[in-house]
Amino acid sequence: MIARPGLLALIAVACVVVDCRGENRGNADSARSLPPVFPSGPANTNWNADAGPVMIVSTGASDTVGVVLPEATDSTIESLQGMSAPVSGLRFDLFGRVGKSASAIAVVPVAQTDSAQECYSWPLARLETPRTNWRVGFVSERVQAVPLDSIEAMSGADSSVLAVSLAQTAATLPAASDPTFRGLPFRVRSAYPFALGSLEVVIADVVRTVNEEANPRVEHLLLVGEKMQGAPGKFVVGYSSRTAGKEESVQATEILAAVRIVRSKRLIVVVNIEYDDGGKLGLIERTAPGEWRATWRSAYTDC
Repeated sequence: MIARPGLLALIAVACVVVDCRGENRGNADSARSLPPVFPSGPANTNWNADAGPVMIVSTGASDTVGVVLPEATDSTIESLQGMSAPVSGLRFDLFGRVGKSASAIAVVPVAQTDSAQECYSWPLARLETPRTNWRVGFVSERVQAVPLDSIEAMSGADSSVLAVSLAQTAATLPAASDPTFRGLPFRVRSAYPFALGSLEVVIADVVRTVNEEANPRVEHLLLVGEKMQGAPGKFVVGYSSRTAGKEESVQATEILAAVRIVRSKRLIVVVNIEYDDGGKLGLIERTAPGEWRATWRSAYTDC
């Protein structure tokens, strides 16, 4: 499997698409139209085309990237195996949770010759200038960085206030369908606040655990909330997703980066959804004030 820090899952990809508007966006590399790369079949159509025709993801190596082809589905990912990544000459801006880490990084395809592997992965490419400390990349000039803070980097007092607010917020959501977790306290696994005008926005993973030695279980509650900056108490939840199961196999979500699409001004959060032995990439978009929606998930990869 592709290496990654923390709870990183392999990321999904989709078929490269031609920009249907046919407009010249900035430099020629950024605007280049790319042909479809797999046979006709069901398409993953929820990708926001204004974010660019492809996305890249760090594999953990300083110069090797996975090429995310957003239209690929679980039924078409097989056709991408052994394919040369269609990114020759494209330039990318690289992002992590703290914001933009590098820009204008050209990539070149990497030949894939191992056809015997019994798992699905994304086409590989290589950065001409190796970089570290980034998670996802978009074709240059398509998106802008939205730097995230972290509860871990906050002062003790501020982190405690945020943790209490998130626990209160989680308690207002509909009860879990699994009665095992009812009444158990919430704990903040990760939280990334940021300012949006006069609003404070937070993306958080709040968990509850059942510490039975024979059957440890965990519930993950991913939420995106908003409130006025400086306001006490709970967040207004614009999006939430709850998963629960055995501790070693339950689905978990890692926040990779937040960006704003230049053309539409749409704010999106890029997440990595980890399953037992693989994962998917996803987008959570702000569709209206106080409203967020999971709009796209990639195909599943497991190596």
